[in-house]
Amino acid sequence: MERNKHGGRLAAALAGLLLPWVLAAAQAAPAELIVRNGSIYTVQGKTAWAEAFAVRDGRYVAVGSNAEIAKLAGPQTRVIDLQSAMAMPGINDVHSHPLDGAYEDLYACNFPPFSTLQQVLARVADCAAKAEPGDWVVGAAWSSTLMGEIATPAALAALDRASGGHPVLLRDETFHNRWANSEAMKRAGISAASADPAGGIIVKDPASGQPTGLFKEFPAFLALERQVPPRTQARQLAAAKAAGATLNAVGITGVQDAFSSEGTLRIWSQVDRGPGLPLHMVASLSTMPSADPAEHTGLALADLRENYRGPNLKPDFAKIFLDGIPPARTAEFLQPYLPDAEHGAHFHGKSNYTRAQLVELLSEFDKRGIPVKLHATGDGSVRLALDAIAEVRKRNGMPGARHQVAHASFIADSDLARFRQLGVTADISPMIWYPTGIGMATAMAIGRERAAHIFPILDLTRAGALVAGGSDWPAGQPTPNPWMGIEGLVTRRDPAGAIPGALWPEQAVDLATALRIYTLNSAEAMGLGAETGSIEVGKSADFIVLDKNLFKIPVTQVHTATVQQTYFRGRQVFHKD
Repeated sequence: MERNKHGGRLAAALAGLLLPWVLAAAQAAPAELIVRNGSIYTVQGKTAWAEAFAVRDGRYVAVGSNAEIAKLAGPQTRVIDLQSAMAMPGINDVHSHPLDGAYEDLYACNFPPFSTLQQVLARVADCAAKAEPGDWVVGAAWSSTLMGEIATPAALAALDRASGGHPVLLRDETFHNRWANSEAMKRAGISAASADPAGGIIVKDPASGQPTGLFKEFPAFLALERQVPPRTQARQLAAAKAAGATLNAVGITGVQDAFSSEGTLRIWSQVDRGPGLPLHMVASLSTMPSADPAEHTGLALADLRENYRGPNLKPDFAKIFLDGIPPARTAEFLQPYLPDAEHGAHFHGKSNYTRAQLVELLSEFDKRGIPVKLHATGDGSVRLALDAIAEVRKRNGMPGARHQVAHASFIADSDLARFRQLGVTADISPMIWYPTGIGMATAMAIGRERAAHIFPILDLTRAGALVAGGSDWPAGQPTPNPWMGIEGLVTRRDPAGAIPGALWPEQAVDLATALRIYTLNSAEAMGLGAETGSIEVGKSADFIVLDKNLFKIPVTQVHTATVQQTYFRGRQVFHKD
């Protein structure tokens, strides 16, 4: 024991003597890559702008002027001349479902979310005509504004006619609701006698008591999804590869998969241990029953998470759904919804958890050092999330894991300061802080005045909250393109111009804040703040080159920005042809 102690002291002393020499040798080594002559927006560092930077072993080793960085060039150094083009850190998307998004793009019966009911039916008929005998027609995404039309016997009959005998299951643009035809319900054993499962609603015709084919929230359509033939491994691996390519093409070098089943983790892990993921992937472990009953979920899955960890895959979060969405009246609000025949005049929505239940589950994850992404869209569920986190902080101590409130769409004024006080991230997603179809559907449920007060982003930033940006792809919008969201944060207007007007323009932020929300803030929210999110010495060299300088064009043109090159860990993963 005494020899080991003296040996340890000697080793420590030698390390202290050698460290300066090791660092000097590392600094003297030539860079592998130099990017120069650019308008380089660092987001954070000694200065917000630089002319050049150097990369070695996948990390930034110097950031500064052309002259300073030129000193690090060697005979084998690759040099990229940006010719004054803008470069910046890669985007980090704090809330996405990339495997689902890519899979649907490749294999589903898709249609635009602004489709009319007749257009949806026509698309189903087209897909059914091409389907093989026994195939399901699975597709997306119908608009929440169609919910009233869909929930009728006449609409179900029309869907049955269009399906050509095939079972049909279609999701809405929020991912929280499904529309099924009679054949699909028959296979799932759903009838007039079927009771609503906890946390879900099987919508029935008031006159006949028969299911209309509309299912609200995940527990309601779990039986249907268990009848859909499972996705093959080959297709899922193809979708995983396509997802990486899609994200890289719009400048994303880090993403948080907002809902990761064990099956999804297996796919990401297989890719990461094989060819390697082309971005940082943070997984949010499912706490819900899976379509595959054999899969682990919740704390059991959390205890297995190290089996799936890889060089770029970090299964470090969990996901809990506190409520649903306002258009389906499944979100919980402090004030009641507009009166309707189904719910009456005093319906506030209901959370999936009591406070006591949530505290117990959240506390278990927190004790394991696992932060939780808490889905909460209504201000009632946001308050429940904050109340539960406050109790967990008392139990487990501060600061604890940095939990996220996902979506955080509607927040009471009195709760804004609590995000900073409790160390909670406001995950703002999907990109509906400007006029959208989902916003219109929300107004139908809670009224235009309340619906207009969505995403108090400026108030959150002024209150010192960490605000992180996400797409929620393919929920909310059919693309993970962040430039629409970034422009919308600054203008609060629809960048595409499809829906006129501004949505709560008083909550607009400046461009620098919007970019930080989508880069460094999201990295910090995902637990990657020391690794990525800004162009700083020591961080992973994750950067993008744009076709225009965002600070030198009208803000209404930000959404037209095109990524020319994307680099991840100093390696090019996308180049525009």
